[in-house]
Amino acid sequence: MPREQEFLYASGRIRLLETKLLNKNLVERLMEADTIEGVIKALGDTAYAEDFTDLDNIYEFEEVLENNLLKTFRVIGNSIKDSKIIRYFTLKYDYHNLKVCVKGKIMGDIKKEYFSKLGEVPLEYFLKLASEEKSTDLPKDMIDSFEKAVAIYEETHDPQQIDVYIDRLLFEELAKLVKEIKEPFLEKYHNAYVDLLNIKTFVRIKNMNMDLRALQRAILPGGSVPEDFYEKKFQESMEDFVESFSSKDYYKVVKEGIENWSLTKNPSLYEKLMDNYLINYLKKGLYKPFGVEPVIGYLGAKEHEIKILRLILVGKINGISEDLIEERLRELYV
Repeated sequence: MPREQEFLYASGRIRLLETKLLNKNLVERLMEADTIEGVIKALGDTAYAEDFTDLDNIYEFEEVLENNLLKTFRVIGNSIKDSKIIRYFTLKYDYHNLKVCVKGKIMGDIKKEYFSKLGEVPLEYFLKLASEEKSTDLPKDMIDSFEKAVAIYEETHDPQQIDVYIDRLLFEELAKLVKEIKEPFLEKYHNAYVDLLNIKTFVRIKNMNMDLRALQRAILPGGSVPEDFYEKKFQESMEDFVESFSSKDYYKVVKEGIENWSLTKNPSLYEKLMDNYLINYLKKGLYKPFGVEPVIGYLGAKEHEIKILRLILVGKINGISEDLIEERLRELYV
C-alpha cells in the first residue's frame, strides 16, 4: 500500500473536523463581543462550547483550550498508524514540563497547575524527578536531562540557561523525529520553523549587544541553515544578514519583520508574519484529498487556532481595544 493511502481514514475524519475550525465570520463575532462572557457565548456553536459549559470559573479558560487540543491529539492519534506524527506535536509539552520540574526543584515549590497535560510522559514522573525519588519508571534520558539542567543553574545562577539547554534537547529530538517520519511536507515545515526561530534569536541577541557565546548557546539545531552560518554573520550588518535569505520562501517575513523590528524595537510583527507564513504553508493540506498533508495541516491548524483564541480571550479580560487585538491576530487556516 502506498504510504499516502495509510491516511485515507484519517483524511476523511479531518475533512469533517475542518468544518468546525474557526472561520472569519466567527472570529469577527468574537472580536465584537464586549466581554469574555460575550466571547464564550459566541463560541456556543463550536467544539469549545461543552468544555466552557462545564467550567466553574470562566477566567480559567486555559483548561478548556488544553482539553480541546488534547481531544484533537487523541482523535487523530487513533486514526493513523504512525504515532511519530502526533509525537512531533506533543513533544514540546513534555519539554515544557521538564522546565517546570527543574525550576520548581530549584525554587523548592512545585506547582501542578504549571504543568501541561498535552505531553505523553505522565505527570507523576516529573513529580518523582523533582522529589529526587528513584524509580525505574523514569526514562534515563529524562533523569540525565533533569540533573544536567539543575547543574547548569547551580553553575550559572541564570534561569534562562535552563530554557536554552532544554530547548536544544527538544529540537535535537524533533530533528530526529522528522528524519524518522521521512515526509518532505513535514521536513520543509520544520526547517522553516527552525530557521525563523533562529533568525529571531539572532536579531534579539544582536539588539541586546550580547556576545557570540550567547548566540552559540541559543541557536537551535536543525533547519535548512547550518548553525555556524549565524556565527559567520554575527559581525556583519543587519542589512547583509537579511539579504542572505533573499532566496528563501520566507524572505518577505525576514525583510518586513526585521525592518519593522528595527523601527519599533518590538518583534511582534516579525512573530505575526512568521506564524502567518507557517499556517499558509500548512494550508496545502486543505487541497490534498488524502495523505500526510491533511493530517499535519490540521494538527498545526488546531494549535494555531488555540493561539488565536487565547489572544482574543486575554485581550477581552484585560480590556484591550478591538483594534489592538485585531492588529495582533494571525491568519486563519480556513
